[in-house]
Amino acid sequence: MRGFLIAITFFTRIPLPVPKDITSEEFTQSYRYYPLVGLVIGLLLWLLAKALTPYYPPLVLGALLLGAELMLTGGIHLDGFMDSMDGLLSARTPERILEIMKDSRVGAHASMALSGLLILKFALLASLTPLSLTLLIVMPMLSRWVFQIGVIGFPYARSQGLGKGFHEASQWIIFIISGVILCGISYYLLGLAGPLALGVTALLITIMSYRISALLGGLTGDLYGAFIELSEVICLLVAFPFLH
Repeated sequence: MRGFLIAITFFTRIPLPVPKDITSEEFTQSYRYYPLVGLVIGLLLWLLAKALTPYYPPLVLGALLLGAELMLTGGIHLDGFMDSMDGLLSARTPERILEIMKDSRVGAHASMALSGLLILKFALLASLTPLSLTLLIVMPMLSRWVFQIGVIGFPYARSQGLGKGFHEASQWIIFIISGVILCGISYYLLGLAGPLALGVTALLITIMSYRISALLGGLTGDLYGAFIELSEVICLLVAFPFLH
């Protein structure tokens, strides 16, 4: 329970009491609760959608859902997505890409990538029907499992950093067990569209991780955040045709 509280208070803006005297080991071990954090976010989005669907048209509902997710997470993973896009789209040397990703300033590539990501996610959320709203539960849960492929399966590119602790603490057995559970939940909620979205998203994130790791010599915490954001959109894109 303490590990879950550490994870949810760090990666969301849900007002819960922050555990005291958190050790670095406790913080890095909390990664195993990230899919559960995604489940909480997904349930809140689903409840909001169920409550608002009778009163608002789809476009307004899509905007409200997107805004609600940004409020729940504080946009913490979008920061990593923007830093990653600034670096990867710069077409520079690996060393320079890592420097750009570490720079807190927002560049043109980050702005364009963020606009495209949010527009696409908004369009997909606005197109959900009452029968496909359970996708809101699966989407954040799936993304917070899939990104662990990069954490576990590929080296860390920097000598130090927040993500390095997650990489060193990761374990395949926990990842596999949680993946089996997630597959079952997604099948229960979405039918075959759930496991299919899980499999395709996992495959694409694995390919991205491999190519980026080959370029940079590893991955970074910013890329972990980028994978979460990309996984949500990929999940929506893959599952959407089978739910409509």
